Amino acid sequence: PRDLPHGFPSRASEERLRRETELRWVQDIATIMAQLRAATQDEVVVFQCQQLVALLREGRGVFSVSQDWRMRAIVDALRTHGGSASASKHLLMLVNRLCHMDARNSRIFSLHGILPLVLPIVQRARCGEVLAEAVNFIGRLCRAEDAAPVQMLLACGGVEALCAAAAALVEQDVGLPVAAQLSRVITALISLLISKAMPPDMAAADIGDVLAQARIISVLVRLFAKYGEACQSPSASPSVQSSGGSDAPGPAERMYHGVCDVLMVASRLLNELVRRLDALQDAVCESGLLGAVFQYVGRYPRKAVVLVIHGVRHLSKNPASLDVLERAGIFPVSVSLLRSPSAQAYREYVMATVLRLCSSSLERQLTMATQHPFLVSAAMECAQAKEAPTLSKCGRLLILGLASGGPQCCRVLKDVAAFELVVKLISRERWCGMAIRALLEWTRTVPSEIVPTLTDGAAAAGWGELARPLLSLSTSSTTLDMYAATFYSLVRLYVPAFPRACMGAGEATSDCIWVMLMDRYLDCSGLSDRDHRALYPSDDGYNANARPEVVAANHMNATTRLTFLNLLLVLQPHLRVTSAEMRRRIDHYYAEMVMSSKLDAALPVRKASLELSLALERV
Repeated sequence: PRDLPHGFPSRASEERLRRETELRWVQDIATIMAQLRAATQDEVVVFQCQQLVALLREGRGVFSVSQDWRMRAIVDALRTHGGSASASKHLLMLVNRLCHMDARNSRIFSLHGILPLVLPIVQRARCGEVLAEAVNFIGRLCRAEDAAPVQMLLACGGVEALCAAAAALVEQDVGLPVAAQLSRVITALISLLISKAMPPDMAAADIGDVLAQARIISVLVRLFAKYGEACQSPSASPSVQSSGGSDAPGPAERMYHGVCDVLMVASRLLNELVRRLDALQDAVCESGLLGAVFQYVGRYPRKAVVLVIHGVRHLSKNPASLDVLERAGIFPVSVSLLRSPSAQAYREYVMATVLRLCSSSLERQLTMATQHPFLVSAAMECAQAKEAPTLSKCGRLLILGLASGGPQCCRVLKDVAAFELVVKLISRERWCGMAIRALLEWTRTVPSEIVPTLTDGAAAAGWGELARPLLSLSTSSTTLDMYAATFYSLVRLYVPAFPRACMGAGEATSDCIWVMLMDRYLDCSGLSDRDHRALYPSDDGYNANARPEVVAANHMNATTRLTFLNLLLVLQPHLRVTSAEMRRRIDHYYAEMVMSSKLDAALPVRKASLELSLALERV
């Protein structure tokens, strides 16, 4: 517009200036590329690469450089000047910059044959910027979603080169530059393992064989032993101070973080190997790697511990590895980790691993309970963790499994009040069956003094909790018979203490429990007068054509009926007649037992019914 001040550019002039600038960039890049192709001295190559990298960092001229023939020129220059560390470093920096700006360039470079030039640099494992740039290129190659470069990398021996580099770096003295390079090499190896571009015809067993031949497990053994010992926090040493009292980290602190980075990526590599390559699990168990990992695991950073325990948990799924884990010291390591301030991050993995070990062997249960009772206390704490369902499940399963581990395990369970937990779990539909089995084993296999005391004044509520499942479990389930036997065994241990405890907590509490059990028995055994007339029209036969609901009401099996009657017989001597209502009930029960003694289909049940009717007659 005419009103614009003198010298202010118009939109057309701005566009013209932009085009002229882009044209100048293209001409500059063309000149630089021509000089790079014609360069015979390493210094010239370095200078031209620096100029190109500077242009690319500003985002200029990327489309002019990313052309097939120019990428070929860069590869040819690397082939010609690969003997020079400086020239190789700057050429690889240029390659990485191009791949960073466009991931498709990694495929073009691979097709032009850059991998046979880069892998020897990696394999020599000479610490420096050249190795860093070479490893960065391989990592970019693996992270790309193009299968062709990954296939070429595998065909050229990329796995072997990375493993050889890791082995060479591990043997060098621990230092910050070595640690940094080692972290890069292991990270590139992880990127290769988890690459989405892994060829579909490349089986996990094939990768495992390649890694086994490259001795990656022995490299990890040496790495964890060496860097675990070197992983000492500077804060643990009062003589270590930060430089000049400033906030900047001192040399010791930088070294500590470098070692932690190595342990972090090594732990992740171990985790990936165990989870993805089943063929390497035996090698992990046989090589002593677990012992090397566990030796200094308390010094590892928290994330590294999480990765290690996650891999160990996956390894514990293999039954052949359980003995190796135990010999490597998984129980004391678990105790140490659970006592750590950061245990919340990996407590679930630790308890899952301990659960797998104990659920497969009674000997391991005994070892854990007697030699490491802290784990039992931790399991009790986890079993009551409402905010973590998976953790709570592991703790409950571990406690219920220990309940059948014998007297020594039960003594430890008594110390942590596990009996009350088992009783509470009986009322949970999901846990009912397992809790009943645990309680049944507990009452059958251990002396009465091991079972927690239920004879004090506050025990009536506990007996009520124990009796409640008998009043609520379905009579068609097998758990009713099992629990009736459990409750019967437990009551026999405490007679006559049972009625004393109940009476101490409230008047006639034991009578109430007896009446509830009796009513439950009569309701579920089909012994009412009307049902008996329908089911047994005469003393000689059973009416199979009775109404379906009447037949269904008579589905409590003979074993359960007999157990109920025996339980009622044990408690009956302590029954008291305290009211007219109780007298009326006893008269009704007496008539029912007389009828049962004549008509029940099972002879043992008829005998027990007769015995109970005689006892009620005396009352």
